[in-house]
Amino acid sequence: MTAARDPLLINAFAAAIKSRRATMGWSQEELAWRAGVDRTFIARLESCRNQPSLSVVFALAEALKVSSATLMSDTQCRFEIEQASRADSKHSAAE
Repeated sequence: MTAARDPLLINAFAAAIKSRRATMGWSQEELAWRAGVDRTFIARLESCRNQPSLSVVFALAEALKVSSATLMSDTQCRFEIEQASRADSKHSAAE
């Protein structure tokens, strides 16, 4: 499975967006307006049913008042934690 289709990666990005949006105290509609996308896109993104284009990643980061690098770093940290958790679960199940 490629990283672009990895459910853990998609989930990590969705969690990063949702967490930052919540920190700002914004609704999905507010984030959508600020990023120039439809609210349903944000809802589908946060529920792991949409994947954003690169231009939308940059728009989301700008709307959330962080750099795209910060948003990707947050996503990567969440992804690595999920990978480690899955590996631990598989290891424990094998014992």
